[in-house]
Amino acid sequence: MPGKSVSGNPLIGKSAAIVMLSAFLPLALFITLDASALLYRTPVGSLKDNCVFWHEEAFYLFAMYRKEERPRDQDQWRHMWLATSGDGVHWQDVGPVIEDAPFGIYAMRVWKVGNRFVMNHGSFTGEQQDVLRLWASTDLIKWEYLGPDYDVRRPDGQRIDHMDVISVEEEGKTIYYGYAVGGVLRSEDGMKWTWLSELPLTGGVDIRVCQEPGGCQRIGDKFYLLVGGFYPGYFEYATSTYVSEHPTGPFRPDYPAFRLNGYSGRELVALWAAYCRKPGELLLSNYILDQTRPFWWHAPLKAAVVDGEGHIRMGYWKGNDALKGVELPCTAESMRLASADSNGTMSVAGGQITLTAPPLPQVRWITPGKPNIAATFLDTSFDFEKGCVVEGSLKVTALDGIVFPAAGFCLEQADGQATAVLFGTWAETQIGTLHLSDTPCFEAKDSIGFGCAAAAGVKPGEISRFRILIRKGIFEIYLNDFLVQTYASLGLTGRLGFIVQDGQVVYDFPKVWMMSLP
Repeated sequence: MPGKSVSGNPLIGKSAAIVMLSAFLPLALFITLDASALLYRTPVGSLKDNCVFWHEEAFYLFAMYRKEERPRDQDQWRHMWLATSGDGVHWQDVGPVIEDAPFGIYAMRVWKVGNRFVMNHGSFTGEQQDVLRLWASTDLIKWEYLGPDYDVRRPDGQRIDHMDVISVEEEGKTIYYGYAVGGVLRSEDGMKWTWLSELPLTGGVDIRVCQEPGGCQRIGDKFYLLVGGFYPGYFEYATSTYVSEHPTGPFRPDYPAFRLNGYSGRELVALWAAYCRKPGELLLSNYILDQTRPFWWHAPLKAAVVDGEGHIRMGYWKGNDALKGVELPCTAESMRLASADSNGTMSVAGGQITLTAPPLPQVRWITPGKPNIAATFLDTSFDFEKGCVVEGSLKVTALDGIVFPAAGFCLEQADGQATAVLFGTWAETQIGTLHLSDTPCFEAKDSIGFGCAAAAGVKPGEISRFRILIRKGIFEIYLNDFLVQTYASLGLTGRLGFIVQDGQVVYDFPKVWMMSLP
């Protein structure tokens, strides 16, 4: 990689840095915000719809970018932002590498053709989002619009947006396929594109509002197409997986792991899934909604993992271990049950925490009684605003043959409540509010279960490992190295707790690190 420039970013030359900074400084005068996030956000303005590209030992994060909110949406998104990272965790601002374009700049994708990089993004003719515009660069920093001759439109003039591009060898030639919002395209040179068809999706799934491919990738003998939209059974935006043996489809729903990410209720914290292709690794990027302001964050990168049954899932990327800073002490001398009305027990011994909440009497033979819950919290209070990485393990045991137990962790809030994650032993994970003022009561607000690629529950009697990445009220949950969910919780006290329902659970004492972020 080139040496450092006056900007402090090793990927920008001296003259380019001066141009970037001169354009960048006035922005800070009218927007001054805390730029910390999980994991990255622009220091001023806001990014949206991120695209991560790998080149020569560095990650390049491109995103549509606005300096300020404006009433007409396409008037505010007239810029493209760039940040770079050597490890995929710690990002350096480059700044807006395209500014004040004469047209809207929406989501984009980048690929390489020969010795040039090519980028497309969604744009507008008047009020209609009906065109892909192409740009070229030799260094990923200075971009040139290729002009109307390279614009891509649908034959029917309807919506078209960002197009993910892959190359495939056919009859001794490299052929390029593009997967755009709107349809599939083909190119023999990666520059000029021919429309093939609308997205050839089978299964008859009624995707509402939009069909937005995050990308398509060949893995083994299958092509995995990721499609965002509003799916039946889910109120909010979700991303699902379609598969085919051919680059042009037809693509069928991968029903056993159909929902790659999304929410069962009306919560929406993270969305999107796009491929980041790195030699020897296939990664996925997505982004997070700021819960208090109209801004978006770039989320931690995920590993794209295809399991033994051929289903793609979002996994923990080992590169995120770079988030671990100083290890923090955990104390448990005065741990007790979180509610005096709990019908359970708690003990700490030999580096383990044991929680027991036996099932209450059954209503009838196969009808369980009201759930019995016990919870406890560590003595230590952590700075979740600055960010922490938590790793732990648990083993759940059933106490009778009828009632399925569950266990997990909880994050204390200041109002006698906690946000709790319950890993059920019935192939479901639930997330919601734990009420602690009286007899503990759990109110589920989101669930991960059948048809989800995310980790859904634990098996009784087996040790399961969990991981939490938490910062600024947002946290990612991993179970056995697979993503469970991204969730938000405001008003956290900084105390980490543990919870069991209708059974017994043993936790190894967790390890906690401060995040190594500014």
